[in-house]
Amino acid sequence: MAQTVFHLEIGPLKETQYTGISEVTAALAAEMLGEEGRRTAFFYGRVAIEREIVADLVLRRNGELLPWYLQRSGTRPAPAALPGLNVAIFPNRKSCRRGFDVECQIVHDLSTFLTPQFHNDDTIEFHTSSLLEDVHSNDLTFCVSQATREDVLRYLGPLDPERVVAIPLAAATQEEDPALFAGRKAEPYVLVLGTIEPRKNAAIVFEALARNPALLRRLKFVFLGRHGWGEKFDALLARYGLSEDYEKGRILFPGFVGEGAKRALLSHARLLLYPSLFEGFGLPVVEALSFGVPVVTTRSSSLPEVAGEASFYFDPFCEGDFDRVLARALSELRVRGQALRRRSLARAAEFSWSGTYRRMMAAIEAVLPQQGQA
Repeated sequence: MAQTVFHLEIGPLKETQYTGISEVTAALAAEMLGEEGRRTAFFYGRVAIEREIVADLVLRRNGELLPWYLQRSGTRPAPAALPGLNVAIFPNRKSCRRGFDVECQIVHDLSTFLTPQFHNDDTIEFHTSSLLEDVHSNDLTFCVSQATREDVLRYLGPLDPERVVAIPLAAATQEEDPALFAGRKAEPYVLVLGTIEPRKNAAIVFEALARNPALLRRLKFVFLGRHGWGEKFDALLARYGLSEDYEKGRILFPGFVGEGAKRALLSHARLLLYPSLFEGFGLPVVEALSFGVPVVTTRSSSLPEVAGEASFYFDPFCEGDFDRVLARALSELRVRGQALRRRSLARAAEFSWSGTYRRMMAAIEAVLPQQGQA
């Protein structure tokens, strides 16, 4: 019997800074590189990519050399005329349709459809121009949460519900960069993680700090993430009268940092603030919980599904609710910090990349006989 070959599209690995979808792609690629029971392969666009190249990209977490590799690696068209049944897994937008016997795609969220006010025009065009046709050409559509699955079925149908499957994501292996703190004890700080753009809603933290200056005397606030679109960090500081606190080092903005530094900053934080207004999954929430760090986030989209009872929730549209929930979280940390840490770790333990990969492959293999596999 001809063997099934599972191909992963590695387009997201071209990014020079891995985060979000590129991190998901790297995690799945790592699982496939370590696969012993199935035959796996990789492609980019319509070109097959050698395993050694993918392994290097996963190790480096930087795709700046991928164009150089493509020019020099003797590439060949995907799926390389391999015998057997060829299955494609697209971790984001599809680079081709009906080029494989079976096609599967991961949909991360429908925020560009449902909340276009939180995106610029280029992002909306990129994500909406082909998604409907992509989904209807899939043999299986994977959604990163039940919330995203419900959105896909509601807004992109009609679709067979059995062919739309939720597969929760996971956090990376928890290793911190020992050079970041060099054995020193960090001054207490709260981490605010996410791109500086309207959907991530960092402005609500600035508003709270402006109303409660005593918070900045007790704790530093570290904003971690790249600039997206909309109001820039300096402009937010000025608008809320916090520029002096930034100059004094009570508010910090390292910008985007590598995964090692991010994990180190997460591991030493008192709290993670993740005030996003819409998420398909919310990887930073699981990442924080995996270090035993409690999370303050919104009761929005997929976030309660991911964080469960291990986080503190606020209503971003109820004035003052963020302030109240933040104060309660800080108070509970002082009183029962170890219990909160255990609760966070227990919740994070429910997610793993190996589990995500197993669910994905089981769902694919369940439909293969229906595609005519002998």
